[in-house]
Amino acid sequence: MRLLVFGDLHLKPAADDYDLAAVSPPADVDAALVLGDLTHRAGDDDAELARRFIGRLAPDVPVVYVPGNHDPAPMPGEVVDTALGATAEHLSARTLGNLTVVGWGCERRSLAPSLPQTDFDALDPRTAPREDRRHAADRLADDLLDACHRVVSGAASTEEVAASLGIADEEAVAFHRGMAEIETTYERLSDRLRRRSDVLLATHVPPFGTSFDRHHAVGTRETDREHLHTGSIALALAVRDHDVFAAFSGHSHAFGYDPGDGDGGRPHLLNLGFRGVGVVTVGPARGEFAFTRW
Repeated sequence: MRLLVFGDLHLKPAADDYDLAAVSPPADVDAALVLGDLTHRAGDDDAELARRFIGRLAPDVPVVYVPGNHDPAPMPGEVVDTALGATAEHLSARTLGNLTVVGWGCERRSLAPSLPQTDFDALDPRTAPREDRRHAADRLADDLLDACHRVVSGAASTEEVAASLGIADEEAVAFHRGMAEIETTYERLSDRLRRRSDVLLATHVPPFGTSFDRHHAVGTRETDREHLHTGSIALALAVRDHDVFAAFSGHSHAFGYDPGDGDGGRPHLLNLGFRGVGVVTVGPARGEFAFTRW
């Protein structure tokens, strides 16, 4: 199957830096994925622009539209109401050919991580020397993911992993609250992924700990946060525990491809970056995954 994938286009009704009339699916693609933030403000004029964009694709190919934080649910559902062959998917699934696409998007504009690392001294990589912060951020992300996995799998309690991570007593309430949110989201995602094989996961926020989920505040704005991982821990754990062949995401405005440790690089994790457009070929039965950026 060949998929036309769009990420973080952030189209604005008053802008002139894109040509909507030129939007059309290539003849050899089987479906299209829109991974959120199709528009920038989610106003009435943005919704109309989104309808026109989706209408350039459907009904020529099936379209799956996942809500982003700039166009959160229920806007995508309203956009695709009149577009034959287009659906909005959030914590829901759609069959495309012989594959299943599970969508997970956003329900609100602002996004905050469940466990903001800088709120916990033991998880804050900024305590390391500046030249070591990227390495420290990666190491802490791995430790945090493993700790959270022990909780969602029932192998340890929140109290036990908090102690293993060195969470201070005065930070315990915030850690418990964040861990409870991760467990809830993990279960919601797992409900959609259980008993499914070779799933294609279409999300807006990327999995935590990937090469492309770094904080995008660089330069003079919040420079000390630019090495932090800011993706979804619950999503990363769900991908780890279920039969996901590939996961497509956006949000971070950073291009990246991370192969997994499974056969042939499963699961394949891809982010096409800001205004990212590409064609992705997937064939789980043959272990095929290839992409071309436009």
